[in-house]
Amino acid sequence: MDMLPDPIELVGYLASVLVFITFCMKTLVWLRVAAVVSNIAFIVYGVGGQLFPILLLHSALLPMNLFRLGEQVALIRRVRKATQGPSSAEVLLPFMTEMHVADGAVVFRRGDEADTLYYVQEGRVEIVEFGKFLDAGEIFGEIGLFSDGKLRTATVRAAGRATLCAIDRPTVLRIYQEHPEFGLMLTRLITDRMVENQAQLYEQLASSEARKTRA
Repeated sequence: MDMLPDPIELVGYLASVLVFITFCMKTLVWLRVAAVVSNIAFIVYGVGGQLFPILLLHSALLPMNLFRLGEQVALIRRVRKATQGPSSAEVLLPFMTEMHVADGAVVFRRGDEADTLYYVQEGRVEIVEFGKFLDAGEIFGEIGLFSDGKLRTATVRAAGRATLCAIDRPTVLRIYQEHPEFGLMLTRLITDRMVENQAQLYEQLASSEARKTRA
């Protein structure tokens, strides 16, 4: 009569297969899920086979993977909540840090490195070179953030006391890469701003032509 396979040995094989599966995962959430299940399988294998180094290693890895899995799930919920509804800059707020600026304070100057995206929560700011004012609810700094040179194209300063919210470029890129829905929302925001700027430019050109005609 053939001997049945050792159940503990089968658990060891299962754990090894799960480790292999983690290398095939394309999303971080499912990678963490596979890692958690493999940790549990290795713990069972370590206990049953009295393999204490394996037991200690995966007993330490299990809470770490559970914590990272919780982080990813929480981030996905925030992103999904942020991307619901119309394209509004307010959806970026869960990912931003609040900052207060004094009247006349320069947020950034033309030629500075573009490493941060800003949202006007309260007050207003002025784009100095164009004499344009941005009020609460508007974003700025997004074009330089994604341009090839990554340099600011204009100087922005506070027009009165203002409260801004900021998100740095690495955070934007990390969320963009891990969650395409966030990238879609951000693309919509940037596109809306470019369309708005283009429409404003056409209005200025039309006004200039009208003045020349009257002259």
